[in-house]
Amino acid sequence: MAKFRQRKCKECGERYEPERQLQNTCSIQCAIARAKKQEQKRQEELERRRKKDNEIKQKLARDKLRARRLAVKPRSYWIQQAQRAVNAYIRERDRDLPCVSCGAYTSAQWDAGHYRTTSAAPQLRFDERNIHRQCIVCNQHKSGNLVPYRVELIRRIGLEEVESIESNHDRHRWTIEECQSIKSEFQEKLKILRQEAA
Repeated sequence: MAKFRQRKCKECGERYEPERQLQNTCSIQCAIARAKKQEQKRQEELERRRKKDNEIKQKLARDKLRARRLAVKPRSYWIQQAQRAVNAYIRERDRDLPCVSCGAYTSAQWDAGHYRTTSAAPQLRFDERNIHRQCIVCNQHKSGNLVPYRVELIRRIGLEEVESIESNHDRHRWTIEECQSIKSEFQEKLKILRQEAA
C-alpha cells in the first residue's frame, strides 16, 4: 500500500497520515463534523437563493400589477398627471415674475393660470403661451381676471401670439400616449430649469 504525505485535517487542523488518496480529515468524528458543517452551509445557500428568487418574483409581480393598474387608468387621470407636470414647470419658469393679472409679487399660493380656460379651449391646455403664473385670488376667485391678464400677455409674448391663441378653435382630444409624453417632457424641462437655478 502506498504511503501518502502528511496532511492537515480540514476540520481540527491536526497533522495526520492519510490512508486514502482523497481523505481530508484525520478521523471519522472530524469527517462527520465536517459533513454536518458542509450540509449546513449548503442549506443556508439554498435558503439565501430561495429568498432572493422570492424577492425577484415579488418585485416582478408588483411591477406587473403596477403596469396593469396604469393600463386601466382612464384618460382623465393622464390628462390630470400631464397638467400637474405642466403647471409645476410654469410656476418654476415664472418664479421671479409677478402675477400675470394683478402684478402681485406675494401670494398665499401660486397657480398656473390659463388665459383661455381648459374647458373653453382644451387644445390649448398644455400650450406654454396660454399658461402663466397667477395668484390664487386672480385665478380662482376672480375667474382668471382676464382683462389685465390679456394686457400683460400682450406685453410678454406679443399681440400676434395672443391673437393666435384667441383664434385657435381647432378641437383636439388628448390621447393617453400624448399625455404620458407631455408629462415626461415637462418633468424633464422642470428638472433642467431647477438645475440651472441652483
